[in-house]
Amino acid sequence: MERAIRLINRLSIGLGLLVAPLTAIITALVFYEVICRYFLNAATSWTAEVENYLQVTLVMLGGAYCLSHGSHVRVDVLYQAFSNSKKALVDILTGLIVLLVTGPMIWFGGHLAWEAWVTKQTSSSAAEIVLWPSMATVPVGAGLLALQALALAASAVIYLLKEKKSGES
Repeated sequence: MERAIRLINRLSIGLGLLVAPLTAIITALVFYEVICRYFLNAATSWTAEVENYLQVTLVMLGGAYCLSHGSHVRVDVLYQAFSNSKKALVDILTGLIVLLVTGPMIWFGGHLAWEAWVTKQTSSSAAEIVLWPSMATVPVGAGLLALQALALAASAVIYLLKEKKSGES
């Protein structure tokens, strides 16, 4: 079990590092758009759309990375005051809540991405960007986040079991 948890953590970290450069690309696109619009008086129609699709990709595929590093929103003032046992219980509860949230994202996001693939859906802008790759990041990212949540909860269960075992000795 611990080996699977380490594998999931490595997957989350690797994917997070893989998509991190999207931040620089999005920033460059915004900078390009500002230069074009305000200095050259020639706004582009495609940059905002590409920025949005890249941002969806960054957020969805970076979610598991954030969870693996404890970077998701949490009331740290309370969490830090908890004992390790209570922190483990909170981590288990967090894992279950993440599973509840990601389930519909995987199901409905997968359905919409599949529909976009089958119908060859493109954006309604002049760029006519193919939509399924961006749409597919939602169920894929939610699935990876769910997997990382399971790893977080499993780690907490293992911790509690070890703590119980050492307390019985």
